Amino acid sequence: MKLITIEAEAWKRLYDRVNKVADYLQNLEAPKYDELWLNNHEVCQYLHLSEKTLWRMRKRGEITYSKIYGQYFYTLGAIKELLDANVVQSKDEYINDLIEKGKSYIEKGRKFKSKKS
Repeated sequence: MKLITIEAEAWKRLYDRVNKVADYLQNLEAPKYDELWLNNHEVCQYLHLSEKTLWRMRKRGEITYSKIYGQYFYTLGAIKELLDANVVQSKDEYINDLIEKGKSYIEKGRKFKSKKS
């Protein structure tokens, strides 16, 4: 193992610079993919839809979009919201969710009663 010595002032400057780089990297925002814009064709490919179906969804107000010079654009966030709004749970998932909500409701009731006493 090699031992390297440097002056205390040089070490402090180096240490401060490394900390500044680390702070800069921590403060960088992660890319916001929800704000990425897709055109009609890309959305149709992504969702496996026809352009006619996408047109109907726009007309019904099921998906938000932007229109520029006759071209339609959609954000990935809008597509995710559409998919989340139409999630279908299996019977088992639905029953398990009901059981968990029931348990939490009972626990809240017990805590409330014990606070009153």
